[in-house]
Amino acid sequence: MKTVLTTPVNSNQTTQTSQLIPPSPTSVESPSTWMRDGYSPTEIILAAAILTSLSIGGIASVIVAITGLVKSLVPVMVRPTKEKTK
Repeated sequence: MKTVLTTPVNSNQTTQTSQLIPPSPTSVESPSTWMRDGYSPTEIILAAAILTSLSIGGIASVIVAITGLVKSLVPVMVRPTKEKTK
């Protein structure tokens, strides 16, 4: 984006072209501030990874427990009942 500035100098007109420089991006907080406040991106990613692995492990253990329960109950439920004879 360019802006044209016109300034009269001794009854002669001169045209000066200047380019507007966009403002610098906002400053980023130092990593020590992140660590102190608990907002470190690395810390957040690590915590999410640990929680995900724990939840997957918990789900897997529940599946194993249900499988073991089914394996022990199915034979009992399928076994024919003995009829009492008089």
